[in-house]
Amino acid sequence: MTLLVPAVATYGLRIVLITLVPAHRLPAALRRGLPHLAPAALAGLVVTAVVGHAGPAALVVPGPTHLALVVAGLVAWRFRNPALPVLAAVAVAIVVEVLS
Repeated sequence: MTLLVPAVATYGLRIVLITLVPAHRLPAALRRGLPHLAPAALAGLVVTAVVGHAGPAALVVPGPTHLALVVAGLVAWRFRNPALPVLAAVAVAIVVEVLS
């Protein structure tokens, strides 16, 4: 029951926003920001994964995760394909794990 109520509320909010407020009816300022929403959410997830329990110092001290992120960033910049950076980061993480 603890997870059911928030799940129903979240699903209901999504349905209402998608069906009753389509993107073309939003104010222009919000429409301009919509393309940046997914990358911002993904960046938040990545930072949370990098920091983990180590705290903000984990962002400064280089480690294998930073290498994987740099490689993923370069692959994303070069190929403009959403799947390739993920595959590159996973490959780097596997290589680092095997070599260490």
